[in-house]
Amino acid sequence: MNNLLLRILSALVMLPVAIALILFGGWAYTVVILLLSVLILLEWNMITTGKWKTPLFLVQALLVIALGCGMKLQGTVTIIDVIVFLNAVLLAALLSKKDFKLAIAGGFYALLPALAMIWLREFVVGGAYVILWAMIIVWSMDTGAYFAGKKIGGPKMSPRISPNKTWAGLVGGALLAVVTGVMSARFFGFEPLYLYAAASIVLALWSQVGDLAESAVKRKFDVKDSGAIIPGHGGIMDRVDGILFVMPVVALYLYFGA
Repeated sequence: MNNLLLRILSALVMLPVAIALILFGGWAYTVVILLLSVLILLEWNMITTGKWKTPLFLVQALLVIALGCGMKLQGTVTIIDVIVFLNAVLLAALLSKKDFKLAIAGGFYALLPALAMIWLREFVVGGAYVILWAMIIVWSMDTGAYFAGKKIGGPKMSPRISPNKTWAGLVGGALLAVVTGVMSARFFGFEPLYLYAAASIVLALWSQVGDLAESAVKRKFDVKDSGAIIPGHGGIMDRVDGILFVMPVVALYLYFGA
């Protein structure tokens, strides 16, 4: 109960701030997105290496900030930018004596959602509402899964990766995500609603893949939480793992002419 109360209080503080930043946009929004991305890189490096003061973290952070600012100013990232990013991260991984696959995964884990969220907000008509709609789906999936899993219980979905997740929680979360996804789509004036109902299911389930992926990384390195920056929630990665997977998908769908 104490942990649940902390989660609720933290959400009551963070949600109004997050919504205000999304609605107003501008550099304040971009700076917060990039700051969160740097914190995600920090948590990733702490999980996978036990330390963050490495050339790898510094290079990753500087590149994410540079590419994020480039997206804010130009609305695009070129293939040359991606090649430079890959080569710089590989070199930094070599200097840090870190596994190349983990280095690249961590870089893109923080970079792609940041670019997606900046592009959606600044270069898509009604992008602020698209971001809020997608976030409502992820939040609803998490909330529904939490309470359905606690109330119903039943068979575990993936006991070796995330022992607390149940199939009942997955179904309960998906149902709530569809309901809130359709309701919020109607509120924002998105049409047709049947398309957003289908998209709500897909994004809700994909957000759970993001949740399980983060849990798998923590399990591999025997870490319970990615951090302790958010009372009741753990680290930044613990709170936004679903969003990190969902936002690039939404951006790609809209970018290719939805």
